Amino acid sequence: MSIARIVCTAFVMALFGGLFGTKSASAELMDCSASQKYKGQSSKEIIRPTPDRELVQWSFVVSLSSKNPEFDGIEVEIYEHDDQISGTGSHSGYGVYALTSGERLWTKFEGVHYTTKKGEYWESTAQGVFRFIAGTGKYKAIRGGGHYQTKSSPAGMTTNAVCSAVY
Repeated sequence: MSIARIVCTAFVMALFGGLFGTKSASAELMDCSASQKYKGQSSKEIIRPTPDRELVQWSFVVSLSSKNPEFDGIEVEIYEHDDQISGTGSHSGYGVYALTSGERLWTKFEGVHYTTKKGEYWESTAQGVFRFIAGTGKYKAIRGGGHYQTKSSPAGMTTNAVCSAVY
C-alpha cells in the first residue's frame, strides 16, 4: 500500500470517526459520493521557478453524476494549485458546489498526482482527500468529506469521489 493511500485512509477514518462520534440527534447524514467529468478550463497560469519545476494555478469546471439528487447534474468550479516536475507532484485547492436546491458548499482538497509519458501519449493519475469547509442554508454547519481518485489523458479527465457528511 502506498504512503499516499495510507495517509488518505488514515485521514478519512479520523474524519469519519469524528463525524459519527459527535453526531447530534438533529444532524442528518448524507452520501455525497459522485463521479466527475471535466467540462472545461476557466483559466491557467504556469510559472517555472527552475527549468524542471512548474507551479500551475488554474481553474476548471466539472459536472457531477451522483445518486444524491442535490449533487446529480450540478457543476463544480475547481480552483487548483499544482507543484510538479514532469507532471508529477502535489496539488491543493478549493471547490465551489452549486447544489440543485440553490444552496452552496465549499470544499478544500489536497493530494498527489503522477504522470507517465510514452512518446506523444501521456496519462496522469491523482488521489487525495477533501473536506467541506462551509455551506449555506441547511448546510451552514456541514462537516465531512472524503477521498477521490482521478484519471486524465488527452481524451479527458474523470474523477470518482467517496463522500459522506452531516449537516
